[in-house]
Amino acid sequence: MAPCSDCVGKRKHKILFETAQYEEETVEKYAMIECCGCGRISMGYQRVWKYDGSVDNDYFPSPVSRKEPNWVYWVWLGQFRASDEKEAAKLMFLLREIYRAVHGGQYRLAAMGIRALLEQVMIMKVGDLPTFNDKLDAFQRDGYISAIQRGSMRATLDVGDAAMHRGFVPTEQDLNVALDVVEGVMAPIFGHANEAEALAKRVPPRKP
Repeated sequence: MAPCSDCVGKRKHKILFETAQYEEETVEKYAMIECCGCGRISMGYQRVWKYDGSVDNDYFPSPVSRKEPNWVYWVWLGQFRASDEKEAAKLMFLLREIYRAVHGGQYRLAAMGIRALLEQVMIMKVGDLPTFNDKLDAFQRDGYISAIQRGSMRATLDVGDAAMHRGFVPTEQDLNVALDVVEGVMAPIFGHANEAEALAKRVPPRKP
């Protein structure tokens, strides 16, 4: 059993190749493993301590607990198709960096990145207004978020502020909640608009 970043969770793996190094205090094992579900190949590392039999495990690349949404890649690829999509593509780069920080356990950096990302989204859509509350008000007034989403965004921004200015260390669960908010705000703006428009064109019109 080992974590799989594509299946997101522990899955049975087949060992493709394995080797070991015997040290004075430890046995260090390296294995190339293949997920029995999706076929993803990764490397597992295991250190066994001889004095008590305890085991340390690690995996490369580092396993993920949350997959990036598919629309991130489509928006990112859009920078090669139209110049007006380049700003959105830059935001996707930042979002991907945030996911990497979460996967690497760099939770404060991820929280600060989420704060920066949400601010950049608002600036892109409503301009660089003096305060966060001014930006949130304009963002809601222009129809990008609902009143409920505004409260969630404010709480998410506060997590980033606390990490930046007050040494707050969010948990992985805290960041999963924050990323739920981020994806909920960004998906309709950047990810679903074109797909919804294409879907609307395929739906037959109502009969008179």
